[in-house]
Amino acid sequence: MRLEQRLGHAMVLIGIGCFACMQVLGSREVVHVAMQDEDAQMSEQVAPKHTNRLSKETSPYLLQHQHNPVDWYPWNPEAIEHARREDKPIFLSIGYSTCYWCHVMERESFEDEATAAVMNQDFVSIKVDREQRPDVDEIYMTACQVFTRMTTGRSSGGWPLSVFIDPYTLQPFFVGTYFPPKPQGGRPSFTQVCEAMAEAWREQRDAVVAQANQIATIVARSLEAGDAARPLGDDQVRAAIDQLMSIHDRTYGGFGSAPKFPQPVFLELLMEAGWDRPPIREAIQRTLDAMARGGIYDQVGGGFHRYSVDEKWLVPHFEKMLYDNGQLASVYAESFARTGDAYHKQIIEETLDYVLREMTDEQTGAFWSAQDAEVNRHEGENYLWTPQEVTDALQSAGLSDDVPLTLRAFGLDQGPNFQDPHHRELPPTNVLFRSVRPDELAKAEGVTDAELEAFFQRIRPVLYKERMTRDQPGLDDKVITAWNGMMIRGMADGGRVLEQPSYIDAAARAARHILTNMRSDDGGLMRTARGGQSSIRGFLEDYACLARGLIALYDATEDVAWLTAASEIIEAARVRFWGDDGAWFDTMADQDDLFVRSRNLNDGAVPSGIGTMLLVCQDMSDRTGEDWYLDDFQSAITRLSGSYAANPLGSVYATLATARMLVRDPGRLPHDAVIPATTVVATQEPEVLSFDGTDTVEGSVQLAIAEGFHINARDPGLDELIGVELALVGAEGLELSVTYPEGVLYREQIRIYAGTITIPFTIRRTGSVSGEPELALRWQACTDQVCFAPEQVRLPVQIEETD
Repeated sequence: MRLEQRLGHAMVLIGIGCFACMQVLGSREVVHVAMQDEDAQMSEQVAPKHTNRLSKETSPYLLQHQHNPVDWYPWNPEAIEHARREDKPIFLSIGYSTCYWCHVMERESFEDEATAAVMNQDFVSIKVDREQRPDVDEIYMTACQVFTRMTTGRSSGGWPLSVFIDPYTLQPFFVGTYFPPKPQGGRPSFTQVCEAMAEAWREQRDAVVAQANQIATIVARSLEAGDAARPLGDDQVRAAIDQLMSIHDRTYGGFGSAPKFPQPVFLELLMEAGWDRPPIREAIQRTLDAMARGGIYDQVGGGFHRYSVDEKWLVPHFEKMLYDNGQLASVYAESFARTGDAYHKQIIEETLDYVLREMTDEQTGAFWSAQDAEVNRHEGENYLWTPQEVTDALQSAGLSDDVPLTLRAFGLDQGPNFQDPHHRELPPTNVLFRSVRPDELAKAEGVTDAELEAFFQRIRPVLYKERMTRDQPGLDDKVITAWNGMMIRGMADGGRVLEQPSYIDAAARAARHILTNMRSDDGGLMRTARGGQSSIRGFLEDYACLARGLIALYDATEDVAWLTAASEIIEAARVRFWGDDGAWFDTMADQDDLFVRSRNLNDGAVPSGIGTMLLVCQDMSDRTGEDWYLDDFQSAITRLSGSYAANPLGSVYATLATARMLVRDPGRLPHDAVIPATTVVATQEPEVLSFDGTDTVEGSVQLAIAEGFHINARDPGLDELIGVELALVGAEGLELSVTYPEGVLYREQIRIYAGTITIPFTIRRTGSVSGEPELALRWQACTDQVCFAPEQVRLPVQIEETD
């Protein structure tokens, strides 16, 4: 019996977790005390009943769990060795300090004595801060996506991430996210899952090990970028831009639907590669304006929240992340440099001022990581307003005359727009937003732009001061090198385009701190630091993002010392992360606590280290004239082209680097990569389709697949694989329906076609027929070792009328 069948109900509900569960904060003074002095506060009350190994850590997230009754370990050799010695599986819980559902699961399960007793008896439990160890998080989040696809039919993931691991191989055999303390809605309780996993480990060890190996094999294939090289060129750039424009929201801006994320990497690509096309330029401006006007932007204190739960950018998840604000500062700076838009200038200033006020260590100049949204267990409590609260605050400040315009300007005259999803008993309130740009509001109100700006200069400090009297959420005050690199770049870019030296000085101060204080004994970079302590070596993204920030500082100051520092960081990265096959890895070769050494080009909320390094090499060559940077670029992008070519939008920075190189030196891109001969020959049967007095006609497409190859079935079973697709294009008045064969099972979870396959179809006439219809067939071919980029062929369709 398969392990998932044995575990039954515990296998099903893995996918619902905190998709981006984090929250926000306000006052540096109030909040910093709230998190940093946790031990002091507790000692003033009652000594904690439990203290575990996490008490010696520096991560605010790990310290949140130091008094759980769970016998937590941090991720280290001692924990792994203990699990092997005790022959117990590892339970790994991954989260971060501003994750709402991480807080919930701690309160419900990890603080519960009975639950902790089960965990302590049957597992070695390990806590990981995903921001400290992105390598561990990436591997096991990929495993979650693989596992949920295998068991539920769709990939999902989130935090808290809950992973059960074979201690001998570190391969995961069961992966989920949040589990409740009691069964609900078909979801098992966390203790039920733990008991099922422990029993399976004791009684079905062979099945557990086999499932772990199966999951790990797929994870490794996803993260190792092992596809054969492919040619790169304008096709990838056009495909990515066309795909972005196809999902662009022409009403509210942004890309895709709710939940809606800022996705600055998308905007960077469109700005550099598509600005000269009016529709693209309009999409960029529409998106930047909509985000600035929405509730995702803090209209009182400045800075961007993590994402919007709706398509209108109205209601945010209230956490604020350093990496979002650093990247968005650079994007708005580029927009201002290209357009001179005064509104975007204002957003740059307010965002950077917010970071300097609330996210900067006054002693070192380094930038802190995140602000939480949860206050008193309520999301966004200190960011929400009622019209009466705004009225009272302004009247108390002697600004009664400004009340009516304030209510209109921030949408408070339109009724409440926020209901706490976790506390439905609370009355609805308001997230502040702007329904129109400031220049449009000035015109509507019959005032000048200067008069409207003076109005905002009066009321915003009053509202901010009032907000700071409320309880404030928590601050994650660890310093992350990569995120500081992004904020250094944002400060430098903002200072350069605004001609504001104070922002450039702030970037320089942070850079000097990182370069001086966050170094390993061998001269490399450290990943994180808090309270002057740092223990985790940096990853490729730390080197790449810091180097990019240093280049931005050079652009802002023309001080060659910053360029020299960037060069040293790049060379240090090459020593640690460059592979013998001519490309970077994300992690160092000597990390024996990972079962795969990943190469990830996918850019998410934080850009990939490899994609960022491709841009850095181009920037350094442009500024120094040294060809060796482009030599590394050429080697790496050729080696990784097979993985990137299949998904140019997923690897946005690689696509941006390709677009740049097409202008600068196209010969540096791979043109003669090894490509298999034609893998599929497609023919249509019959050659001529006849309606024969009806409105429908039936036919089929025959696929002859070359020996040694297979193609993915329509639903191959893994999100990263592209299934075969047949579409009717080029004509109106016709509708196609297709009956795809199920395919055969390959490696237990992937469905494929091999040999000769027939795909039946029906074409129905829905109206007057016009155009030249074609059947567009797309497939992705694979061997037992690699998958190649998708291919496409079009078959002309001949239709005749007969009586």
